[in-house]
Amino acid sequence: MEKNLPYVSVGIIDDNYNNRVLPFMGKMDDGSLFKWFIVTIWRLASYAMLIGGLYFIISNLFGDHSYCKSTFVEEMTGGAKVGASVGLVMGILISVLCAWFLYSLTKKRTDQLNDVEYHGLLHFLSHELIPRTITLFGEIFFVLIFYVSVLQLVAALDGHSAYAPLMDYLGMFQSIMIPGMDAIYSMIPTKILGDYHHMDITLRMACFGLFASFVVIIVYYAMREIYMYGLKLAMALIHFLPKLAIPIAMRQVKD
Repeated sequence: MEKNLPYVSVGIIDDNYNNRVLPFMGKMDDGSLFKWFIVTIWRLASYAMLIGGLYFIISNLFGDHSYCKSTFVEEMTGGAKVGASVGLVMGILISVLCAWFLYSLTKKRTDQLNDVEYHGLLHFLSHELIPRTITLFGEIFFVLIFYVSVLQLVAALDGHSAYAPLMDYLGMFQSIMIPGMDAIYSMIPTKILGDYHHMDITLRMACFGLFASFVVIIVYYAMREIYMYGLKLAMALIHFLPKLAIPIAMRQVKD
């Protein structure tokens, strides 16, 4: 047991030093602390996908700007009320499924990140974290755009609207300035509406959204491949650079 204080040994201080301070420093030295921190952030994000999704589903049902308040008005006809009710029920069911899927997707990627071997902080960030983050963002955006498109299809078929509370995720992601998010956000309607008089338009919007969701995930996977190729080139360039060394010659002087 190492002593903490010079010249004297105090049991409680030495115990805490050896049992808490030294293991903490050891985790910093071997990098497990940094990996644990990053993986924990991802794991909390997976929980937020589920809990936040359920919160959005409940909170957007009530209030001055809620779906019920803005949709079910007195002048609505019977057919419109039926369509809005169908859109509400289908929206809740699909939103719960989507929130669970987002959680499961993020949890799986978190477990994969946790299972990779740690070979240094720089290697972990460049070779593991960044490419996996690009992949995860692409998959999340694919799911959200697909989700909005399916509900647009529901609204087109019920002839009135559909409840899509998880669209709040897209606004949240836009606020943290994720690359490519502005282009994605511009493709998403602010409200999911349907109209039998313009059913061809709403159906085309739904089909375009389904197609766009696959384009988005392809683009993000391509971004990951481009990043990995650039990283490989950078590593090859580093290995190609000559090592700096000062040659020292030892010579024996003869008499």
